Amino acid sequence: MNILSQTVPLQFDTVFSPYPASGWRAAFADVAAKGLAGVELAVAYPELADAADVLAEAQRHNLAITTLSTGQIYALEGLFLASPDLRVRLRAAQIVRGHIALSAKLGRPNVTIGLIRGKLEPGGKEALEARLAEVLAPLVKRAGEEGVMLQIEAISRDETSLLNSTAECLAFLERMGNPEALGLLFDTYHANIEDGDMPAAVRAAAGKIKNVHLADSHRGLPGEGEIDFAPIVAALRESGYRGAFALETLCVPTKEHVLEHYADAVKATVGN
Repeated sequence: MNILSQTVPLQFDTVFSPYPASGWRAAFADVAAKGLAGVELAVAYPELADAADVLAEAQRHNLAITTLSTGQIYALEGLFLASPDLRVRLRAAQIVRGHIALSAKLGRPNVTIGLIRGKLEPGGKEALEARLAEVLAPLVKRAGEEGVMLQIEAISRDETSLLNSTAECLAFLERMGNPEALGLLFDTYHANIEDGDMPAAVRAAAGKIKNVHLADSHRGLPGEGEIDFAPIVAALRESGYRGAFALETLCVPTKEHVLEHYADAVKATVGN
């Protein structure tokens, strides 16, 4: 059975969670009380996280930590892995190394390479992807040594200049040599924009998808927009997907609505 997970920020609030970072302990308790078994943690500064404290709280509520998201550092400091500035690239890589080390202390949740790769950056896809591949290679090696999975998230073109579709991410994995410690995060909101036939995209990426984000066409709760989730979930199950289904939605129409309905929405969507 796949773990159902909700995003919880650990240090700074995020628009992708109904919970405040200051109340992450209460969030863990509430996620568990709602019948979910996992939390995806938004962590900007992994070196400042108290891994023992976070792990103990998760274990107290029988929660798995399914993913560490990394993108907040872009908004906070403008750091990204594909930067033309070597100093920025190296600092961004240092942050990801910190996430890898933190993951190793938290049960080895996947570490996402999402907007930490860069957003709407100039220079063209080829140059951006070349720099990303160069800086990512030693991070993938380090992740493999620690038994941690890095996952590239396909993000739509309105948010980032590179790796927008599942097909582009698969081509990038090929460029990297398809290392075992590097996979894909499939986000239904972005895939709805970029992939066209989402079940076909899932089948094309069979074995490479290590994590799934659930959000509907309006980036709200699944089942409240226009995406037909049943064939997507079926394709994932047929492909042998065993990872988490994690909610990463905006708080629409309100934070209170999401808090009240998210557990039922994800259970209805996935059928666990």
